[in-house]
Amino acid sequence: MSGRPVRVSFVSGVRHAGPYLEILRHDPRVELVGVAEEPGVPEWMLRDSQHVARRAETAWLPSVDDALDPDRVDLAFICSEPTRHARLAITAMKRGVNVVVDKPVATTLDDADLVLDAARDARGFCSVINRTHSPALRRTRRYVDAGYLGLPRHLDVEFLASGRHFSTSVERPGLVIDPALSGGGELLNFLGYCVDAVRYLTGLEVESVYAMTGALFGAGHADRGVEDTAVVSLGLEHGVTCTVTVGRVAFAPGLGPTSSSIRLLGSHGHAVVDDDKPAVLRYGGHPALSAHPVGGDGSAVALRLFLDHVVGRAVEGRAPDYGLADARAGLAVIDAAYRSVASRAVCAPAKSAGGTADGAAEGSAAGAGSAAGAARIGVHS
Repeated sequence: MSGRPVRVSFVSGVRHAGPYLEILRHDPRVELVGVAEEPGVPEWMLRDSQHVARRAETAWLPSVDDALDPDRVDLAFICSEPTRHARLAITAMKRGVNVVVDKPVATTLDDADLVLDAARDARGFCSVINRTHSPALRRTRRYVDAGYLGLPRHLDVEFLASGRHFSTSVERPGLVIDPALSGGGELLNFLGYCVDAVRYLTGLEVESVYAMTGALFGAGHADRGVEDTAVVSLGLEHGVTCTVTVGRVAFAPGLGPTSSSIRLLGSHGHAVVDDDKPAVLRYGGHPALSAHPVGGDGSAVALRLFLDHVVGRAVEGRAPDYGLADARAGLAVIDAAYRSVASRAVCAPAKSAGGTADGAAEGSAAGAGSAAGAARIGVHS
Protein backbone atom coordinates (compact mmCIF):
# COMPACT_ATOMS: atom_id res chain seq x y z
CA MET A 1 0.00 0.00 0.00
CA SER A 2 2.84 2.32 -0.93
CA GLY A 3 4.10 2.61 2.65
CA ARG A 4 0.93 4.19 4.05
CA PRO A 5 -1.08 2.64 6.91
CA VAL A 6 -3.92 0.21 6.29
CA ARG A 7 -7.07 2.28 6.77
CA VAL A 8 -9.58 0.24 8.78
CA SER A 9 -13.25 0.84 9.48
CA PHE A 10 -15.92 -1.09 11.38
CA VAL A 11 -19.45 -1.63 10.15
CA SER A 12 -21.45 -2.08 13.36
CA GLY A 13 -19.83 -2.70 16.71
CA VAL A 14 -22.36 -4.80 18.57
CA ARG A 15 -20.47 -8.11 18.57
CA HIS A 16 -16.74 -8.66 19.24
CA ALA A 17 -15.74 -5.23 17.91
CA GLY A 18 -14.20 -4.19 21.23
CA PRO A 19 -11.32 -6.69 21.34
CA TYR A 20 -10.66 -6.35 17.60
CA LEU A 21 -10.41 -2.58 17.88
CA GLU A 22 -8.17 -2.85 20.92
CA ILE A 23 -5.67 -4.97 18.97
CA LEU A 24 -5.81 -2.92 15.78
CA ARG A 25 -5.51 0.48 17.45
CA HIS A 26 -2.07 -0.53 18.77
CA ASP A 27 -0.81 -1.82 15.41
CA PRO A 28 1.49 0.83 13.87
CA ARG A 29 0.53 -0.37 10.39
CA VAL A 30 -3.14 0.51 10.97
CA GLU A 31 -5.05 3.78 10.83
CA LEU A 32 -8.50 3.50 12.36
CA VAL A 33 -11.01 5.44 10.26
CA GLY A 34 -13.99 4.87 12.54
CA VAL A 35 -17.15 2.92 13.33
CA ALA A 36 -20.55 3.21 11.64
CA GLU A 37 -23.96 1.65 12.08
CA GLU A 38 -26.88 1.15 9.73
CA PRO A 39 -29.87 3.48 9.95
CA GLY A 40 -33.02 2.10 11.46
CA VAL A 41 -31.38 -0.40 13.81
CA PRO A 42 -32.67 -0.70 17.38
CA GLU A 43 -31.46 2.04 19.69
CA TRP A 44 -29.32 -0.35 21.75
CA MET A 45 -27.33 -1.32 18.64
CA LEU A 46 -26.63 2.32 17.92
CA ARG A 47 -25.57 2.96 21.52
CA ASP A 48 -23.35 -0.13 21.66
CA SER A 49 -21.62 0.74 18.39
CA GLN A 50 -21.01 4.31 19.54
CA HIS A 51 -19.68 3.00 22.84
CA VAL A 52 -17.01 0.80 21.23
CA ALA A 53 -15.94 3.73 19.05
CA ARG A 54 -15.47 5.92 22.12
CA ARG A 55 -13.55 3.24 23.99
CA ALA A 56 -11.22 2.77 21.03
CA GLU A 57 -10.83 6.53 20.71
CA THR A 58 -11.81 6.42 17.06
CA ALA A 59 -14.34 8.40 15.06
CA TRP A 60 -18.06 7.81 14.92
CA LEU A 61 -18.86 7.86 11.21
CA PRO A 62 -22.10 9.44 9.95
CA SER A 63 -23.08 6.48 7.77
CA VAL A 64 -22.12 3.03 6.54
CA ASP A 65 -21.27 4.65 3.21
CA ASP A 66 -18.47 6.51 4.99
CA ALA A 67 -17.19 3.25 6.46
CA LEU A 68 -17.13 1.61 3.02
CA ASP A 69 -15.73 4.47 0.95
CA PRO A 70 -12.77 2.95 -0.97
CA ASP A 71 -11.14 6.36 -1.15
CA ARG A 72 -10.94 6.44 2.65
CA VAL A 73 -10.98 2.77 3.68
CA ASP A 74 -8.84 -0.22 2.73
CA LEU A 75 -10.27 -2.84 5.08
CA ALA A 76 -13.72 -3.04 6.69
CA PHE A 77 -14.64 -5.28 9.62
CA ILE A 78 -18.23 -6.54 9.88
CA CYS A 79 -19.08 -6.81 13.58
CA SER A 80 -22.87 -6.79 13.64
CA GLU A 81 -25.02 -9.54 15.10
CA PRO A 82 -24.56 -12.74 13.02
CA THR A 83 -27.83 -12.50 11.10
CA ARG A 84 -26.57 -9.33 9.35
CA HIS A 85 -23.09 -10.65 8.53
CA ALA A 86 -23.74 -11.90 5.01
CA ARG A 87 -25.69 -8.88 3.79
CA LEU A 88 -23.19 -6.38 5.17
CA ALA A 89 -20.23 -8.36 3.80
CA ILE A 90 -21.77 -8.37 0.32
CA THR A 91 -22.43 -4.64 0.53
CA ALA A 92 -18.83 -4.00 1.55
CA MET A 93 -17.37 -6.12 -1.24
CA LYS A 94 -19.51 -4.36 -3.80
CA ARG A 95 -18.06 -1.06 -2.62
CA GLY A 96 -14.56 -2.33 -3.44
CA VAL A 97 -12.94 -2.61 0.01
CA ASN A 98 -11.28 -5.63 1.61
CA VAL A 99 -13.50 -7.30 4.19
CA VAL A 100 -13.11 -9.30 7.38
CA VAL A 101 -16.36 -10.74 8.75
CA ASP A 102 -16.84 -11.77 12.35
CA LYS A 103 -17.70 -15.45 12.63
CA PRO A 104 -19.87 -17.03 11.38
CA VAL A 105 -19.73 -15.63 7.86
CA ALA A 106 -23.48 -16.25 7.59
CA THR A 107 -26.22 -17.99 9.52
CA THR A 108 -27.52 -20.02 6.57
CA LEU A 109 -25.71 -21.91 3.84
CA ASP A 110 -27.67 -20.07 1.15
CA ASP A 111 -26.42 -16.75 2.51
CA ALA A 112 -22.86 -18.07 2.63
CA ASP A 113 -23.12 -19.01 -1.04
CA LEU A 114 -24.32 -15.49 -1.84
CA VAL A 115 -21.21 -14.12 -0.11
CA LEU A 116 -19.06 -16.49 -2.16
CA ASP A 117 -20.75 -15.34 -5.35
CA ALA A 118 -20.11 -11.70 -4.46
CA ALA A 119 -16.45 -12.43 -3.72
CA ARG A 120 -15.86 -13.77 -7.21
CA ASP A 121 -16.52 -10.31 -8.65
CA ALA A 122 -14.94 -8.34 -5.81
CA ARG A 123 -11.78 -6.26 -6.19
CA GLY A 124 -10.53 -7.10 -2.71
CA PHE A 125 -10.43 -10.10 -0.40
CA CYS A 126 -12.97 -11.35 2.10
CA SER A 127 -11.88 -13.31 5.16
CA VAL A 128 -13.56 -14.46 8.38
CA ILE A 129 -12.42 -14.43 12.00
CA ASN A 130 -11.02 -17.83 12.98
CA ARG A 131 -8.57 -19.54 15.35
CA THR A 132 -6.27 -21.32 12.89
CA HIS A 133 -3.33 -19.13 13.90
CA SER A 134 -3.33 -20.64 17.38
CA PRO A 135 0.34 -21.46 18.17
CA ALA A 136 -0.62 -24.86 19.59
CA LEU A 137 -2.58 -25.73 16.44
CA ARG A 138 0.26 -24.59 14.18
CA ARG A 139 2.84 -26.59 16.16
CA THR A 140 0.74 -29.72 15.90
CA ARG A 141 0.27 -29.24 12.16
CA ARG A 142 4.07 -29.16 11.82
CA TYR A 143 4.28 -32.44 13.76
CA VAL A 144 1.71 -34.00 11.43
CA ASP A 145 3.53 -32.76 8.33
CA ALA A 146 6.83 -34.10 9.66
CA GLY A 147 5.29 -37.55 10.09
CA TYR A 148 5.87 -37.77 13.83
CA LEU A 149 2.34 -39.09 14.43
CA GLY A 150 2.05 -41.28 11.34
CA LEU A 151 -1.26 -41.09 9.56
CA PRO A 152 -4.10 -39.22 11.32
CA ARG A 153 -6.82 -41.74 12.16
CA HIS A 154 -9.10 -40.10 14.72
CA LEU A 155 -9.56 -36.74 16.46
CA ASP A 156 -11.41 -35.75 19.63
CA VAL A 157 -12.17 -32.03 19.69
CA GLU A 158 -13.69 -30.02 22.53
CA PHE A 159 -14.60 -26.35 22.66
CA LEU A 160 -16.42 -25.17 25.76
CA ALA A 161 -17.28 -21.74 27.09
CA SER A 162 -17.69 -21.25 30.82
CA GLY A 163 -21.08 -19.90 31.85
CA ARG A 164 -19.51 -18.13 34.82
CA HIS A 165 -17.89 -15.72 32.33
CA PHE A 166 -21.05 -15.21 30.27
CA SER A 167 -21.69 -11.66 31.49
CA THR A 168 -18.17 -10.51 30.58
CA SER A 169 -17.58 -12.48 27.38
CA VAL A 170 -20.93 -11.80 25.66
CA GLU A 171 -22.00 -8.19 25.11
CA ARG A 172 -25.72 -8.97 25.39
CA PRO A 173 -27.35 -12.38 26.02
CA GLY A 174 -29.63 -12.04 22.98
CA LEU A 175 -26.63 -12.00 20.67
CA VAL A 176 -26.15 -15.67 21.58
CA ILE A 177 -29.58 -16.99 22.53
CA ASP A 178 -32.03 -15.01 20.36
CA PRO A 179 -32.23 -16.72 16.93
CA ALA A 180 -33.34 -13.44 15.34
CA LEU A 181 -29.89 -12.10 16.19
CA SER A 182 -27.67 -15.17 16.51
CA GLY A 183 -29.23 -17.38 13.85
CA GLY A 184 -28.96 -20.41 16.14
CA GLY A 185 -27.41 -21.70 19.32
CA GLU A 186 -23.95 -22.74 20.42
CA LEU A 187 -23.65 -25.27 17.60
CA LEU A 188 -23.61 -22.37 15.15
CA ASN A 189 -21.47 -20.31 17.49
CA PHE A 190 -18.66 -22.80 18.17
CA LEU A 191 -18.67 -25.78 15.79
CA GLY A 192 -16.98 -23.80 13.02
CA TYR A 193 -13.85 -23.40 15.18
CA CYS A 194 -13.65 -27.17 15.56
CA VAL A 195 -14.18 -27.91 11.88
CA ASP A 196 -11.47 -25.39 11.02
CA ALA A 197 -9.06 -27.18 13.35
CA VAL A 198 -9.88 -30.61 11.95
CA ARG A 199 -9.46 -29.48 8.35
CA TYR A 200 -6.27 -27.60 9.20
CA LEU A 201 -4.64 -30.55 10.95
CA THR A 202 -5.66 -33.26 8.48
CA GLY A 203 -6.20 -31.50 5.15
CA LEU A 204 -9.35 -33.61 4.80
CA GLU A 205 -12.97 -32.67 4.16
CA VAL A 206 -15.96 -33.80 6.22
CA GLU A 207 -18.19 -36.29 4.39
CA SER A 208 -20.80 -37.22 7.02
CA VAL A 209 -22.27 -35.69 10.18
CA TYR A 210 -24.37 -36.99 13.05
CA ALA A 211 -25.29 -34.61 15.86
CA MET A 212 -27.20 -34.47 19.14
CA THR A 213 -27.96 -31.24 20.98
CA GLY A 214 -29.50 -30.14 24.25
CA ALA A 215 -30.21 -27.16 26.46
CA LEU A 216 -28.60 -28.58 29.56
CA PHE A 217 -27.10 -25.63 31.43
CA GLY A 218 -28.68 -22.31 30.50
CA ALA A 219 -32.35 -21.48 31.11
CA GLY A 220 -32.03 -18.68 28.57
CA HIS A 221 -31.12 -21.12 25.83
CA ALA A 222 -34.02 -23.41 26.69
CA ASP A 223 -36.48 -20.52 26.82
CA ARG A 224 -35.42 -19.41 23.32
CA GLY A 225 -35.44 -22.94 21.93
CA VAL A 226 -31.72 -23.07 21.11
CA GLU A 227 -29.04 -25.50 22.22
CA ASP A 228 -26.26 -24.77 24.67
CA THR A 229 -24.40 -28.05 24.06
CA ALA A 230 -23.85 -30.46 21.20
CA VAL A 231 -22.01 -33.70 20.51
CA VAL A 232 -21.13 -34.24 16.86
CA SER A 233 -19.64 -37.24 15.06
CA LEU A 234 -17.79 -36.52 11.82
CA GLY A 235 -16.73 -38.89 9.08
CA LEU A 236 -13.82 -37.51 7.06
CA GLU A 237 -12.27 -38.56 3.79
CA HIS A 238 -10.28 -41.81 3.75
CA GLY A 239 -12.15 -43.23 6.74
CA VAL A 240 -10.76 -40.81 9.32
CA THR A 241 -13.19 -40.17 12.20
CA CYS A 242 -13.75 -37.33 14.65
CA THR A 243 -15.89 -36.56 17.67
CA VAL A 244 -16.66 -32.98 18.68
CA THR A 245 -18.15 -31.58 21.88
CA VAL A 246 -19.14 -27.92 21.97
CA GLY A 247 -21.15 -25.91 24.40
CA ARG A 248 -21.62 -23.18 26.94
CA VAL A 249 -21.46 -25.05 30.22
CA ALA A 250 -21.57 -24.00 33.86
CA PHE A 251 -17.83 -24.40 34.40
CA ALA A 252 -15.54 -25.25 31.49
CA PRO A 253 -12.56 -27.49 32.37
CA GLY A 254 -10.10 -24.62 32.43
CA LEU A 255 -9.34 -21.44 34.32
CA GLY A 256 -10.37 -18.97 31.61
CA PRO A 257 -13.60 -18.11 29.77
CA THR A 258 -13.11 -20.86 27.19
CA SER A 259 -11.45 -24.24 27.06
CA SER A 260 -10.24 -25.71 23.76
CA SER A 261 -8.48 -29.04 23.36
CA ILE A 262 -7.84 -31.59 20.62
CA ARG A 263 -6.53 -35.12 20.83
CA LEU A 264 -5.17 -36.38 17.51
CA LEU A 265 -4.61 -40.14 17.29
CA GLY A 266 -2.22 -41.20 14.56
CA SER A 267 -1.03 -44.55 13.31
CA HIS A 268 2.31 -44.09 15.08
CA GLY A 269 1.60 -41.64 17.90
CA HIS A 270 -0.77 -39.08 19.32
CA ALA A 271 -0.75 -35.41 20.21
CA VAL A 272 -2.84 -33.24 22.52
CA VAL A 273 -3.49 -29.65 21.46
CA ASP A 274 -4.34 -27.17 24.21
CA ASP A 275 -4.55 -23.46 23.40
CA ASP A 276 -3.64 -22.57 26.99
CA LYS A 277 -0.54 -24.76 27.28
CA PRO A 278 2.24 -24.39 28.17
CA ALA A 279 1.25 -22.46 31.26
CA VAL A 280 2.59 -21.51 34.66
CA LEU A 281 0.36 -22.63 37.56
CA ARG A 282 0.30 -20.35 40.59
CA TYR A 283 -0.80 -21.78 43.93
CA GLY A 284 -1.95 -19.50 46.73
CA GLY A 285 -3.35 -16.01 46.74
CA HIS A 286 -6.74 -15.15 45.31
CA PRO A 287 -7.87 -17.31 43.64
CA ALA A 288 -6.13 -20.21 45.32
CA LEU A 289 -5.07 -21.61 41.94
CA SER A 290 -4.48 -19.63 38.78
CA ALA A 291 -2.98 -20.47 35.40
CA HIS A 292 -0.87 -18.08 33.37
CA PRO A 293 -0.43 -19.39 29.80
CA VAL A 294 2.98 -18.68 28.34
CA GLY A 295 2.41 -16.02 25.69
CA GLY A 296 -1.03 -15.11 27.02
CA ASP A 297 -4.59 -16.42 26.92
CA GLY A 298 -4.93 -18.92 24.08
CA SER A 299 -8.04 -17.37 22.55
CA ALA A 300 -6.58 -13.86 22.71
CA VAL A 301 -3.28 -15.01 21.19
CA ALA A 302 -5.00 -16.80 18.30
CA LEU A 303 -7.03 -13.65 17.57
CA ARG A 304 -4.04 -11.32 17.82
CA LEU A 305 -1.95 -13.48 15.49
CA PHE A 306 -4.74 -13.73 12.93
CA LEU A 307 -5.32 -9.97 12.90
CA ASP A 308 -1.57 -9.44 12.61
CA HIS A 309 -1.61 -11.77 9.61
CA VAL A 310 -4.59 -9.99 8.01
CA VAL A 311 -2.95 -6.58 8.31
CA GLY A 312 0.31 -7.97 6.94
CA ARG A 313 -1.46 -9.45 3.93
CA ALA A 314 -3.36 -6.19 3.36
CA VAL A 315 -0.06 -4.32 3.32
CA GLU A 316 1.24 -6.78 0.72
CA GLY A 317 -1.94 -6.63 -1.35
CA ARG A 318 -2.62 -10.34 -0.81
CA ALA A 319 -5.53 -12.32 0.59
CA PRO A 320 -5.26 -13.84 4.08
CA ASP A 321 -4.64 -17.58 4.32
CA TYR A 322 -8.19 -18.22 5.57
CA GLY A 323 -10.78 -17.55 2.91
CA LEU A 324 -14.47 -17.86 2.25
CA ALA A 325 -14.06 -21.42 0.99
CA ASP A 326 -12.86 -22.37 4.49
CA ALA A 327 -15.70 -20.52 6.20
CA ARG A 328 -18.23 -22.06 3.84
CA ALA A 329 -16.87 -25.57 4.51
CA GLY A 330 -17.36 -25.04 8.24
CA LEU A 331 -20.88 -23.69 7.80
CA ALA A 332 -21.77 -26.66 5.58
CA VAL A 333 -20.88 -28.99 8.45
CA ILE A 334 -22.93 -26.86 10.87
CA ASP A 335 -25.87 -26.98 8.45
CA ALA A 336 -25.54 -30.77 8.19
CA ALA A 337 -25.42 -31.02 11.99
CA TYR A 338 -28.68 -29.10 12.37
CA ARG A 339 -30.28 -31.29 9.69
CA SER A 340 -29.02 -34.36 11.52
CA VAL A 341 -30.58 -33.18 14.79
CA ALA A 342 -33.91 -32.61 13.05
CA SER A 343 -33.91 -35.93 11.17
CA ARG A 344 -32.02 -38.05 13.72
CA ALA A 345 -29.99 -39.34 10.81
CA VAL A 346 -26.52 -39.02 9.36
CA CYS A 347 -26.32 -36.11 6.92
CA ALA A 348 -23.75 -35.04 4.35
CA PRO A 349 -22.51 -31.44 4.14
CA ALA A 350 -23.89 -29.71 1.06
CA LYS A 351 -21.25 -28.98 -1.55
CA SER A 352 -20.74 -25.55 -3.01
CA ALA A 353 -22.22 -25.09 -6.46
CA GLY A 354 -19.39 -22.85 -7.64
CA GLY A 355 -15.63 -22.72 -7.41
CA THR A 356 -13.43 -21.09 -4.82
CA ALA A 357 -12.90 -17.39 -4.33
CA ASP A 358 -10.77 -14.81 -2.55
CA GLY A 359 -7.20 -15.96 -2.72
CA ALA A 360 -7.86 -19.51 -3.91
CA ALA A 361 -4.69 -19.39 -5.95
CA GLU A 362 -2.70 -18.99 -2.75
CA GLY A 363 -4.48 -21.81 -0.91
CA SER A 364 -6.14 -21.41 2.47
CA ALA A 365 -5.34 -21.94 6.11
CA ALA A 366 -7.49 -25.03 6.46
CA GLY A 367 -7.50 -26.27 2.90
CA ALA A 368 -3.86 -25.65 2.05
CA GLY A 369 -2.99 -29.08 3.38
CA SER A 370 -5.64 -30.91 1.38
CA ALA A 371 -3.27 -32.20 -1.26
CA ALA A 372 -0.68 -33.10 1.36
CA GLY A 373 -3.35 -34.70 3.53
CA ALA A 374 -4.63 -36.77 0.63
CA ALA A 375 -1.10 -37.84 -0.17
CA ARG A 376 -0.34 -38.72 3.46
CA ILE A 377 -3.48 -40.72 3.98
CA GLY A 378 -4.80 -41.71 0.57
CA VAL A 379 -1.70 -43.63 -0.46
CA HIS A 380 -2.10 -45.91 2.52
CA SER A 381 -5.89 -46.25 2.59
